[in-house]
Amino acid sequence: MKVSLEFLYHFRCDRCDNWWSRADIEPKPGDRVYCPQCGSVNTVEEIQTFRNAARSACLHTPPDPEPLT
Repeated sequence: MKVSLEFLYHFRCDRCDNWWSRADIEPKPGDRVYCPQCGSVNTVEEIQTFRNAARSACLHTPPDPEPLT
């Protein structure tokens, strides 16, 4: 069996707030990225990884309690 790995990067436009994805093209902070919906130029500020997001969110913060009805 052969296995391949794909990295999928999700982008959100600063101007129109739409998002899109690109696979296997690793962005770096400072890169300029053009929004495919509105054409606006965006600058990559940081790359938030799933592992970092999970560490800072659900692994250390309890979930919200169920609302009382």
